[in-house]
Amino acid sequence: MKRLVYAVLLIILALGAYILVDNRLKIAKYNFDANSTLGAVNITSFKDEYKILYFGYTFCPDICPSTFTILSSVIDEMGLNDRIKVLFVTLDLQRDSEKECDEFAKYFYPNSVCLKMTDDELKRVVRNYNARYEIVNLQNSAMDYSVAHSSSLYLFQKDGKFYKEISNLTKDEIRKEILGLTKN
Repeated sequence: MKRLVYAVLLIILALGAYILVDNRLKIAKYNFDANSTLGAVNITSFKDEYKILYFGYTFCPDICPSTFTILSSVIDEMGLNDRIKVLFVTLDLQRDSEKECDEFAKYFYPNSVCLKMTDDELKRVVRNYNARYEIVNLQNSAMDYSVAHSSSLYLFQKDGKFYKEISNLTKDEIRKEILGLTKN
């Protein structure tokens, strides 16, 4: 009987350790070090809010404004403006300053913040998120270059744990996934 009790305790301890390590690894994979108008931040800096992370840039002619508009309208319709922080990670380190990028993000969604990373940190984070971007030189253009990029949204629980990636950016899909996030 004593052996059975010890075995059960050992299993409970092992399971608890596994869950703790698994949660820490899930946060670590998606964590980052970034600068913002709020100072240095990471995925756990916004403790009392759900987080939605999006990669883009302020000179984006269509995808970023469209995505922000759809996302903002869904969050607003759901009445969750004070519970969700949108983290806008700039992919244009040369042109986007924290201040201008932050103003861009807040224009579409007031409870957002622009994140600017070092080049090495951005590459690491993009790889960990399985996102993509590429600087595309534009000859004979006033922009000089564009940034081709993936357009998924990444949802996080309040504790910074990754919840889900949304690549189908329709209003219905975004609403469904945000509802799932906020019910956890």
